[in-house]
Amino acid sequence: MSLVTVLWSMIGATAFTLGAVHGLAWLLDRRNLPSLMFCVTAVAIACFAPFDLGMMHATTPAEYGEWLRWYYLPGFFFNVGCLLFVWTYLGTGRRWLAWTVICTRAFVVIANLLVHPNFAFRAILSLRKVSFLGEHVSVIGDAVVRSWQWLMPATMPLLLAFVIDATIQCWRRDGIESRRKALVVGVGIAGPLTIAWLMWQVGLLRFANIPALYTPLFAITLTAMAFELSRATAVSRQSQLEIAELRADLSRAGRVSALGQLASGLAHELNQPLGAILRNTEAAELHLQTREPDLEELRAILTDIREDDTRAAQIISRMRALIKRRNVEVRPLTLADLVRDVMSLVQSEALSRRVALDCSIEPGLPRVLCDRVQVSQVLLNLVMNGIEAVQSSPVNARYVTIEARAKGERVEVAVSDSGPGIPAERINQVFEPFFSTKSEGMGMGLTICRTIIEGHEGSIWAEHNAEGRGATFRFTLPRVRERPESPAVSSLPGVPRVSAAANRSTSDCH
Repeated sequence: MSLVTVLWSMIGATAFTLGAVHGLAWLLDRRNLPSLMFCVTAVAIACFAPFDLGMMHATTPAEYGEWLRWYYLPGFFFNVGCLLFVWTYLGTGRRWLAWTVICTRAFVVIANLLVHPNFAFRAILSLRKVSFLGEHVSVIGDAVVRSWQWLMPATMPLLLAFVIDATIQCWRRDGIESRRKALVVGVGIAGPLTIAWLMWQVGLLRFANIPALYTPLFAITLTAMAFELSRATAVSRQSQLEIAELRADLSRAGRVSALGQLASGLAHELNQPLGAILRNTEAAELHLQTREPDLEELRAILTDIREDDTRAAQIISRMRALIKRRNVEVRPLTLADLVRDVMSLVQSEALSRRVALDCSIEPGLPRVLCDRVQVSQVLLNLVMNGIEAVQSSPVNARYVTIEARAKGERVEVAVSDSGPGIPAERINQVFEPFFSTKSEGMGMGLTICRTIIEGHEGSIWAEHNAEGRGATFRFTLPRVRERPESPAVSSLPGVPRVSAAANRSTSDCH
């Protein structure tokens, strides 16, 4: 096997492999148009290799003309691929010029298939043998050139004009990155195209005997494009990691902000078990001072102390879990447990503000796939927003309700309030960053909620209540397809309902 065959075959195989990889990348992300254009260009270059070898190893003018006839087809896709790569990757270029090049090249390809032997030559009369890389290869000897052959090489200056103009536009943008992209892509595409155009003109006019060298020449273009896409992928990956890190920090900041609002309520809730522990300890000391202490009573006192201590530890544990920075852990969870945690955190705040909390969970509700801490943050944020929203309502009309029900392949959670509601013209803006209906709000809480829910492959939205007062925020989470291990949940033990009217707690979660 000759050196020419080995080199051309290696270039063709490499180009085809790169094209297949980037074609797969486009299939995985249909918005990645530069990868699609790279795939088209790479496959066209891979097709150049056998056509180059066919012309160099042709033994008759008819055989050479037939190879050249079909050469126009990968040439068309190569030019279109380069043009659209520049357009989609650099994001610049004149549309009218791009369509001029594409339409002209398409006309040349169609006309080439309708005439014989090809678009450029009326007849190829003879071939010549020239020495190249240690072997003799064929080039055109005598031939009759068609009068309209200039149309095909005329499209090359138009393509070069498009590439150069797009490169200049990209170069003029602010930033070193834009200039680097413009330089690599512009030189990597315009340089080989210019050399290829000169080689075609020299061979057509037979000023020199140059074999078909387009495959290694356009491999330079492919290398420049592959370098740019690889670098863009690496930069994009780094940016995604930085954005994920920023989102995690922002989410943590949102939890800290929400818990800051609950500080007084949490202090009140912790005072209850701590005060009970103190009173039980004093009672135990009094019993121990008697001549014959009642051991059964002491055991009961110690049991109460242990339960109060456990309750205080659970309150602190839930607070630490919400504020702690941690990785996302998606696992099957029962919404009843999640709601219980959140309501335990907000019940003292609701009590101090005289807001009635109520919850209603559909019996037999399937488990959901979620990160417990992040979804707790969403629910906590929505409930706290509801508590703040109802402060302008009369005391006996302040209520916030949590509902959960199965809805197809998802579970829907709703938080409703009896506040003044959201203006109709703003209800679609509440999830936008820095938009808030509260005078002291930062406008990030609901944005963080949307990010978390969408990260769980769910959706979140707001709507007006049917009775015309207040608003409801709903979000969905994917359900676990397997049968839940726990029995149907009809009540949440340990989650009180805070009554605004009586200012006391009663169990009312059904």
